[in-house]
Amino acid sequence: MKCATSHLGMSAKEARAAGIELVARNKVLKQDGKKAVLQCMHCEDAPCARACPLGVIQVDDGGIVRVNEEDCTGCGTCAMVCPVGAIDIREVEDPVSGLKRLTAIKCDLCFGKETQACIAGCKFNALSLVSWKEFTAGRQSASHVCQATR
Repeated sequence: MKCATSHLGMSAKEARAAGIELVARNKVLKQDGKKAVLQCMHCEDAPCARACPLGVIQVDDGGIVRVNEEDCTGCGTCAMVCPVGAIDIREVEDPVSGLKRLTAIKCDLCFGKETQACIAGCKFNALSLVSWKEFTAGRQSASHVCQATR
């Protein structure tokens, strides 16, 4: 919910009152009583960017994979090649013309905002944004601790 409201720039209550659908840019998968978040992994060699026939998906200097949603035609090629299934093709309304069209939607790490909406909105403080290097270093530390306590 925080993801969707952050991108709209209004509260959930305001969006509902205006009849605007809240669309998160990640998914929560539920299976066998367990939950996991499925979101863009911002691949270093992003298959979606390579496959996009219009070149509207780019990897910036910081490694964030971004979709230029205004220029995307919603062909779905990116969604077909995404290795984690993190891209949705959604119908959106053009704010100027009012016409409906398709576009690719995915996590953009709340680009341009001070913090990510999902992290700021997590009441359990269970989310954080780390680099691959930090993540793998943490795994090695945890592995070392686990081995040392056996």
